[in-house]
Amino acid sequence: RMLSKVFQGVAGCQPGSTTTGGAGQMKLILHKRGGRSVRCFLQDDRGSATVEFLMMAPLFTMFLLLVPDASLLFLRQTTLMNITRDTARIVSRHVMTPDLAKTYAETKASTVNAPATATVTIDNGFVTVVLSSEATSAAPFGLIKFAVGDKISAATITTMEPV
Repeated sequence: RMLSKVFQGVAGCQPGSTTTGGAGQMKLILHKRGGRSVRCFLQDDRGSATVEFLMMAPLFTMFLLLVPDASLLFLRQTTLMNITRDTARIVSRHVMTPDLAKTYAETKASTVNAPATATVTIDNGFVTVVLSSEATSAAPFGLIKFAVGDKISAATITTMEPV
């Protein structure tokens, strides 16, 4: 009786049921310990959701780890852009020299994990500020590296204000 409840709903897999084969009728073999024939095993779909979940789990986990990586990388990029804009504006208003502005930008953009490098130039009345840092320090899981590479940078060009 227990076996009939276990195999209920699986076509042809009830104790004593028969299925037609190529050469006539074949009686399914069901053991008292719960064993079943190969055909019953292949028709049974219990546990298929677990298998499907295990196939999708790595992709889902990668997606969940990719979201904070991308978010923190965009935050770092925005921070670098704001610092380059502020530095270029300060130099264009004749408040700092390019050397002092380079130190200012590197100090503002550097973090504990990644020092930033800056270049500040004045050429033909234009101030150019380029700031770069390591991308791996901003992305803790490192999944976004394939799209970004090793460096993240920002640049701003501003005209010099008249004296």
